[in-house]
Amino acid sequence: MKFFIPGLLSFLILFNGLTSAQASTQESVRIAAASNFLATLKVLSKDFTEQTGIRVNISNGATGMLYAQIKKGAPYDMFFSADSKRPELLEKEGLIEPNSRFTYVTGKLVAWSPNSHLVSADLLKLNANNRRLRFLAMANPKTAPYGEAALMVSKHYGIYENLKALNKIALGENVGKAYHYVASGNAQIGLIAKSYVSNPNKSVGGEVIDIPQNLYPEIKQQAVVLKGKKSPATDAFLQYFNSDKARKLIQAYGYGLGKMAHVSQ
Repeated sequence: MKFFIPGLLSFLILFNGLTSAQASTQESVRIAAASNFLATLKVLSKDFTEQTGIRVNISNGATGMLYAQIKKGAPYDMFFSADSKRPELLEKEGLIEPNSRFTYVTGKLVAWSPNSHLVSADLLKLNANNRRLRFLAMANPKTAPYGEAALMVSKHYGIYENLKALNKIALGENVGKAYHYVASGNAQIGLIAKSYVSNPNKSVGGEVIDIPQNLYPEIKQQAVVLKGKKSPATDAFLQYFNSDKARKLIQAYGYGLGKMAHVSQ
């Protein structure tokens, strides 16, 4: 039998010294997150809030767009990018907290076809002239790392030029848009982040084929704490992010594990 002593929880020390009183000094964390990490981050944030009482406010979109917003002074505390380029730029520009940049996950690319009896997800079998194939969806290579990877993969399999000539490539501003093109039926196959088809609580169905990771550059997704935004609440979130529970959740959503975040003692 379990007993609960009134008021005890308010004195428990959470995540390396963060108390409820400390958390009240900043009751929320504002995170700008790449669209591919949104579903995973929502699950992590819900669990984090349940444990600490600290709310997480998430803004998501294309990495390039979020980077531009941060440069213009958008009021975010942390940035979870889809690449390493923008966090590195922010560090060089003096816009992040020292030693806060880390690789939080490595992304994986897959080919997905919800109706493989119409169009197979196997790129070796993909025929651009297939009348049942209206569009192959991918993120824009100019703005999204997953789009750059998809471009390289489609060229490797020799399908890009034929699809482009037939106007059968649907570009999304981010990989989330590319996923929705396929999920809505507007596109019959997509080159998307594995995280979109790896939700352990919701099967997408269809045929999913992992793209060999040697066919595209490693997708190192990095996160940073923005300059002047370090707080007990951001430290608590990073401490939670390092936990075994959080890392298992991240793997369940189709990502490779990154490095541990640096949290000051």
